Amino acid sequence: MAGKAAKAAAVMKDGGQKAKTAAAKLYALAKDPETQAKAGKLLDDGKTLYRAATSPEAKEAYRKAAEVINKMRKK
Repeated sequence: MAGKAAKAAAVMKDGGQKAKTAAAKLYALAKDPETQAKAGKLLDDGKTLYRAATSPEAKEAYRKAAEVINKMRKK
């Protein structure tokens, strides 16, 4: 029993150290100006795509496409 408890404690300690290391790497990556610029560009691109996909013109195009698909299925 004592061996299993020691192994469990070692695994927990090792896991905690790995989590700390990963968090430090993630923090360093997040602080990198180049990474921040890439993330900002991706955010802007995502906003643009969202606006395009939810615009009234896009919704009308979706409706027309759905009508065409439904007509083709019925034939």
